[in-house]
Amino acid sequence: SNSGYKGLTLTASSSNSGYKGVTFYPKERGSKKYRLSVTSGGKCVFLGMFATAEQAALFYARREAGRDTSDLTAPPPPPPPPEPSSAAGAEAVRQAEREGLTLVTSSNSNSGYRGVTFKQGSKKYELTVRFGGRQNSLGRFATA
Repeated sequence: SNSGYKGLTLTASSSNSGYKGVTFYPKERGSKKYRLSVTSGGKCVFLGMFATAEQAALFYARREAGRDTSDLTAPPPPPPPPEPSSAAGAEAVRQAEREGLTLVTSSNSNSGYRGVTFKQGSKKYELTVRFGGRQNSLGRFATA
């Protein structure tokens, strides 16, 4: 069956997702487990990974209709910042705001901030950055 979305048709299929061109990959890392591929000029063309089968099918339908797809391919907004871990952490957040800096959040980190990992054994937060093709530690801190 086909379902409509603002004048578009999401084309059903016997694929494991239920939609044409969309394949579900349960072991794919991250939250986007639905791969959209189409055949164009006799070749398989990868169009992206999506969080839901419906988003992938909507992208396909919009692409076929020549409509804008940018809202489906834009990166998700960053997660909200975590609650400060202590009074010192809250002061660090205020200091960043005073300096016009933005603390970069991450849902992939146990601290809530990109590049900062809470180390259970030392009860400290380690800051690492990638440069020169390797992970480099910049130190351990009392707060995230």
